[in-house]
Amino acid sequence: MTSSTGRTPEAATPKATMPTVEPFRPFPVDTLPGPLDSFVEAASLAMACDPSFVALPLLAALAAAIGSTRRIVLKRGWSEPAILWVAIVGESGTTKTPPFKLVMKPLRDMQGRALQRHAEEMKDHKAAMARYERDLTRWKRDKGDTDPPEEPECPLAVRYIVSDTTVEALHPLLLENPRGLLLARDELAGWLGSFDRYAKGGKGGADSAHWLSMHGGESIIVDRKTGIPRTIFVPQAYVSVCGGIQPGILNRALGVEHRESGLAARLLLTCPPRRPKRWTDADIDPAAEAELAGILARLYELEPTTGDDGQPCPVFIGMTADAKRLWVDFYNAHGLEQVDLSNELSAAWSKLEGYAARLALIIHFARWAAGDATLEHSDQIDADSMRRAVTLAEWFKQEARRVYGLLSETDEERDRRQLADWISKRGGTVTAREVQQGHRQYRTAEDAEAAMDDLAKAGLGTWQPVPPTAKGGRPHRVFILSTASTVYTTPSNHEENKGSVDVDNVGSPGTQDDGPDVEAVDRLLAEAVDGDGDSETVVDIL
Repeated sequence: MTSSTGRTPEAATPKATMPTVEPFRPFPVDTLPGPLDSFVEAASLAMACDPSFVALPLLAALAAAIGSTRRIVLKRGWSEPAILWVAIVGESGTTKTPPFKLVMKPLRDMQGRALQRHAEEMKDHKAAMARYERDLTRWKRDKGDTDPPEEPECPLAVRYIVSDTTVEALHPLLLENPRGLLLARDELAGWLGSFDRYAKGGKGGADSAHWLSMHGGESIIVDRKTGIPRTIFVPQAYVSVCGGIQPGILNRALGVEHRESGLAARLLLTCPPRRPKRWTDADIDPAAEAELAGILARLYELEPTTGDDGQPCPVFIGMTADAKRLWVDFYNAHGLEQVDLSNELSAAWSKLEGYAARLALIIHFARWAAGDATLEHSDQIDADSMRRAVTLAEWFKQEARRVYGLLSETDEERDRRQLADWISKRGGTVTAREVQQGHRQYRTAEDAEAAMDDLAKAGLGTWQPVPPTAKGGRPHRVFILSTASTVYTTPSNHEENKGSVDVDNVGSPGTQDDGPDVEAVDRLLAEAVDGDGDSETVVDIL
């Protein structure tokens, strides 16, 4: 029995079930001030990677450059530092390393020059120490009434970037570099693993606790078994973190302890869908790299103020009235969202609240360093900076949902999502034979058909019968993906969008159109299969 439209009752579109993983949304590059937005676009195009792979390390580098010199004040007793912990999540071979190295290059160049200066200073210090030892020997021999010679101070090495993740190695560096540091590792697995490195000796928990304190720029005390001094007190420990990690390793590293402690919630994540590598002649303008280096260098020129105790302390930055209104609106809406969340997402939302303010601080001073003429005040966060920050925070919330969903998928859910992704990349309409030939997981057309039956039962697609044409042929059927929530790809340009299908509104009531002409679809599908029709025309109708 068929309806007047020619559709069989079995082909009626089922109600789609909620997918395990939400669709990926492109990183909002336009939230970055110029010329950083252009740099991210150019770098992602040249390296054929997702823009978020460039943007997240960039945000961490900007945060580290501001360091402990500035904090944003939300109200009395609540301020947020310029500290970000970001993680690029992707399988091996997903082009995580090249963009990471590109963004880190200006900092590594600065670090190289600083260490070279320190090496020269150490040569001079060595000569000064030789003179001091000579003068001290003479003073002891003569036993005069004069004061002993003054020992020259050892020059300190200015540090911007580090890779050693051990707490004992970091704390002396933080003491010598109160502005803070950027912990940059191509692979973050070593950093996450360091929390449990000494777990058997009882120190693993202390390492984790110290890192939690460093996320807030708080003071820390470290008692050492060796070395002088034995106790190190760091008044303000600022460490931003960035690097890449594979999903499976991240899931194993973030065990129950780190999820419950809130350490996992402190990570800003991106995990874009894998895209095929394609050669491109696009390159990055050296002038754009020089602009990035210039912006970072200017941020490092920011100086802290001096506290009542004579020690350096941050300059506290307020908000304009318009920016405050945007913050309050975000805070209230964010709080309503968090009420309905639990476990990992609730913890992530609690940290993303403060991250919105931190991002506003970072965006504000990035605009200042870039010479943005529209910046209202150099010492107040304006509405434009807050609006950009809120947009970024909303994107990070969406991505947190996705990544936690990916990490919690069962094997069955992952296979279903990957098949839906594969179908989506091919326009959303396929035959069982096409799936079997193009998807190595399915050895026969029957295996592929069974997998698509599973998608249909989940409400993620429907089978569409294709009757014989006037020229003959055998009747068959095609599978049509029925919800855009299973689309996990992010086209980088309009050419990649060509031939894609917005299937959310196919045949949906209440939309501006009443859905596709089913009879026309049937006819064109059949003609396309017979080789007489244009499959792109079918896509246009759908």
